[in-house]
Amino acid sequence: MKTRTPGLPCAWHYHAERNLTLRWARPDGHFTIHAGDQRGKHSNHTLLDTVRVSPPWQDDHDVARKAHDWATKNPHTAGGVP
Repeated sequence: MKTRTPGLPCAWHYHAERNLTLRWARPDGHFTIHAGDQRGKHSNHTLLDTVRVSPPWQDDHDVARKAHDWATKNPHTAGGVP
């Protein structure tokens, strides 16, 4: 897994049931999954996974949909409190 510095603007989606935050920086071709509520943060200290995606996100609803899709495909990943 490669650590990356996110571009701007960023969108975050917090998945409360799993305590995970998805961060997607436009126009990056990947999103990152972080443990805990990391909304508004650019740090990678809680990074769990980097997922390649395409095309770049369109809006916050698109980010939320992709976060849900990832969470559904990775049911055993949970974010502990950092």
